[in-house]
Amino acid sequence: MKNLLLYYFTIFTPLGLLTWASVNDLISSVLFVVLLFLYAFVYRTYTDGMRLAQKGIIERKDIWKIIIPGSHFKYFKELYLE
Repeated sequence: MKNLLLYYFTIFTPLGLLTWASVNDLISSVLFVVLLFLYAFVYRTYTDGMRLAQKGIIERKDIWKIIIPGSHFKYFKELYLE
């Protein structure tokens, strides 16, 4: 996922769908919170880690380390600006 626009589409689409489903009462508030936590801790960790691995910044086996609080700031420029 070296293309920045594709990356932004990949990270914001599930969040938009989740918000849309909540606003239209398609999911309960409890399910919304559970899915939001899954999005934040599982999905975003994986997508951010894959982006960094494909760019050669980290190794694929180290993707799980992105879940550590504050590690996104270490790679902020590589994730969101380049």
